[in-house]
Amino acid sequence: MNLKSFLPKKKVLSLDIGSYQIKGIIGKEIKNGIIIDDYFSIFTPKGAYNDGKIVDKELIHYVIDEELKKNNIKTKDTYLTINSSEIIVREVIIPKVEQKEIENLLSFQIPDYIPMNPDDYIVQFKPIGLIYEDDIEKLSILLIGIPKEIVESHLQLLKSLGLNPLVLDYQPNSIGKLIKFTNSINEDYPTKDITFATIDIGYESTKVSIIKNGIIYVSRVIDIGGKYIDQSILNFFEYNESELIEIKNFLENNVLLDESKPEYNTILNIIKDAFITLNEKIEMVFRYFLTRESGNQINMILLYGGNVNFNWLNNLYSNYFNIPSIRVESMDNIIFHGKIYEYLNSIGALIRGTEV
Repeated sequence: MNLKSFLPKKKVLSLDIGSYQIKGIIGKEIKNGIIIDDYFSIFTPKGAYNDGKIVDKELIHYVIDEELKKNNIKTKDTYLTINSSEIIVREVIIPKVEQKEIENLLSFQIPDYIPMNPDDYIVQFKPIGLIYEDDIEKLSILLIGIPKEIVESHLQLLKSLGLNPLVLDYQPNSIGKLIKFTNSINEDYPTKDITFATIDIGYESTKVSIIKNGIIYVSRVIDIGGKYIDQSILNFFEYNESELIEIKNFLENNVLLDESKPEYNTILNIIKDAFITLNEKIEMVFRYFLTRESGNQINMILLYGGNVNFNWLNNLYSNYFNIPSIRVESMDNIIFHGKIYEYLNSIGALIRGTEV
């Protein structure tokens, strides 16, 4: 949703609020790329944010306000990217019409695609492409319906922080723009005409999208993430939070462990089993896309988010799906000196294009 018709090409604050962490970057889009000047992440207070909903506005306000003050961030113009299992994503087929006529045509059909009261949603659309049904050319459209309550609560939060909200984006859309914007990933992998499965492994959930040339074909939220992994470990071992973090940090770089840490071997297997459980659900999303239309394929899996720190994860995904899989480490026209895979949603939101 564009909140202003003119978006200045100057530094902006881009925020990605999650149930485990709140991430922010200060940067701007330039002619041939994106420059990130500063970035930060803070832990989200437990229970204050869940599935795209602000549960405790005062707590969220407090931690963001303190972080902005601590980092002496003066930038007011703000972009925000969100996701939630309550966001409705539908592919619909309509007669081929001019771009300006799509909105009028869809306005009569929205109740058919939004199972709840359509008045409770802000609905935007993105053309996917042309298809043929019975030799008749038609238009495939991606509908995105975001609950008004989610939109309004986030805008109120930003305004209460003294920020100037300019753009509210949908996370898969942020990633789609980023893929279209960049020419190569991790130096070796081109993006043009490649069908990517993007897997954002967060804390409460995992977001899976199928994207080609910036166009989103499928987007789903799976209710398994880092929290599920942690709980799987805690079902067998009694660790406090700091001990659990220390063990997971150790296992990020270690696959083969010596006999001095037999417990860690067990934990490593628990973590891998948790990923296998997640992958079984991801596979259902893949199968839906691959069987929907003859010729559909997935060329590469992109892994990102707060729970892809394990260096062996690329191989696990490549072997499980028999599809080349990489953790996003760099993009050719993005200047960023942090762990880019943790900030992709915020970075993608900086790109001026079609926001939801």
